[in-house]
Amino acid sequence: MELFGGAFKNMEKVLDFYALRHNLLSANIANAETPNYRAFDLVFKEQLKKVFSDKNLPLLLTNSRHISSKPKDIYEIKPVLVATSPLTLGLDGNFVDIDYQMSQLAQNTLEYQALVQMLIRKIAILRYAINEGRR
Repeated sequence: MELFGGAFKNMEKVLDFYALRHNLLSANIANAETPNYRAFDLVFKEQLKKVFSDKNLPLLLTNSRHISSKPKDIYEIKPVLVATSPLTLGLDGNFVDIDYQMSQLAQNTLEYQALVQMLIRKIAILRYAINEGRR
């Protein structure tokens, strides 16, 4: 039996994506002065939207070799590592735009914290139900 319809498992997986992206963005920032360093980013939000969107009807798969138009489950999502294109290229061939990387890191942190707050609220609801149920 899954509590909250699997919400905890889904939130755990999304938090893992944000943690991976945080490490990658931190590595980019740490190498901002490394000559010829190429900055990378992790892309997974579009795939998340496909999993959680109900607007599109799924394609009928009649053969095991058919490829689905969207992942069926959040655990099928594979984050994609992409090289970021810099706004300005450093003289030493470094591809890290420190302002862009810092803004992406701040956004990633905010999204992570928002998801943690949602998780805390779900746990509070569960705790309330347990405590109030015995009265």
